[in-house]
Amino acid sequence: METSKNGINLIKQFEGCRLTAYKCAAGVPTIGYGHTAGVKMGQTITQEQAEKFLKDDLIRYEKNVEKYDDKYRWNQNEFDALVSFAFNTGSIDQLTAAGTRDRKTVAEKMLQYNKAAGKTLDGLTKRRKAERELFLKSEGQNLQAASIEPGHIQLNYKKGSKYKVTVDGLRIRTKQPAQPPSAVPKGEIIGTLKKGTGIKNLATARVGEAIWMYMGQDGKDREQWVCADTGDKAYIE
Repeated sequence: METSKNGINLIKQFEGCRLTAYKCAAGVPTIGYGHTAGVKMGQTITQEQAEKFLKDDLIRYEKNVEKYDDKYRWNQNEFDALVSFAFNTGSIDQLTAAGTRDRKTVAEKMLQYNKAAGKTLDGLTKRRKAERELFLKSEGQNLQAASIEPGHIQLNYKKGSKYKVTVDGLRIRTKQPAQPPSAVPKGEIIGTLKKGTGIKNLATARVGEAIWMYMGQDGKDREQWVCADTGDKAYIE
């Protein structure tokens, strides 16, 4: 996963951008958008360099959050919030207790990381509240039914990841590209999947409360869709 524009904007909002090196609240030489690696006092950079540092730094923190994806299956809002948290604190290892805490506890503990050098800071308190709010925000809020275009939208299922069918006889349906996403559940049944069958998620589409998974085309160039989650029950995990 990659940090979305919302996540990047959140980081930029709280980090701010300074083109001359300064010492952060913890006394660490910092420059650009919270960049600390190899920074020396007196150093100056351009705006372009600040953006480059941010892009490079994001990769490190994205990897830290993503290593727990097998456990949590982050949605985009959760991922963005935790990358912002890791960007500021260094990692989410302690926050998640190495992946042993549940989501509710992670959200609760997030607010406790509002100190620097043992002192509670208003800026960190505001940041933790904003990150927690994003973390708890349903990714499905205010979303229209997704395009069938692979990769257009992802919910709790990660694009490119492999999953297993949890029931026997899961129906594979097809639809034509010209049809709206709402036509997915009404498409022609072209096959079924057995329990335990492994499939690769190429894209997801939300139709009402249900999440549909796109598996690619069959030998007759028909799109293959399966219902992954109805909102009440998951058929693919």
